[in-house]
Amino acid sequence: MFGKIHEVYSSISGEGISQGIPTVFIRFAGCSLRCGKTESRALWCDTAYALGPNQGTEKNLDSIWNELESLDPHHGYQVLLTGGEPLEGKNRDLSLSIANKIYQYRTKTGLPYPASRVETNGSERITEDAFFIFTMDYKLPGSGMEDRMDEENFQILEKRHNSLDEIKFVVRDRIDFERSIEVIREKKYTQIYYIRPSTVKWMPKNWSNGSK
Repeated sequence: MFGKIHEVYSSISGEGISQGIPTVFIRFAGCSLRCGKTESRALWCDTAYALGPNQGTEKNLDSIWNELESLDPHHGYQVLLTGGEPLEGKNRDLSLSIANKIYQYRTKTGLPYPASRVETNGSERITEDAFFIFTMDYKLPGSGMEDRMDEENFQILEKRHNSLDEIKFVVRDRIDFERSIEVIREKKYTQIYYIRPSTVKWMPKNWSNGSK
């Protein structure tokens, strides 16, 4: 079983409710969305270098496990699957295998962060598996990708009822902000919402990272 991997590295998580946690990032290559690239506006993706599947190297579970152990030999870091899109195409099966192996190993040995966090773009179907924690995007009108969102994902999040799951909105303008409020009210999702501007230049003074 292989997937396309752009990079594996360790750093500190910088977004959402896992902000500040030491993390091993596994970045998959390949994403079918092109956020922000609407009429007269440019692509805003901050990882455009990983959008194409050819921008990664084919790796299997054993290869990634070896890299994980090299970067975090004591298995004390959170593992975050990101992209690209880790749930798209053949990346999905590899993501499931990686997260399941980490979960089984860490729960058996009592190690921290047994569930892997997945940053997913909202167009791919998420799962009820306990070995995943989700940071799920909801693409707003400014992204040009709102029609690609899988509405069933909100119901799955409610069934999961995991307090560590979160939904992320990237806000381009006031229209996006108002739409994010509509979505929160419509879906009645009761967990964590995470709202951030699409560019630091837009960020107002005293911006709050989270909103319930």
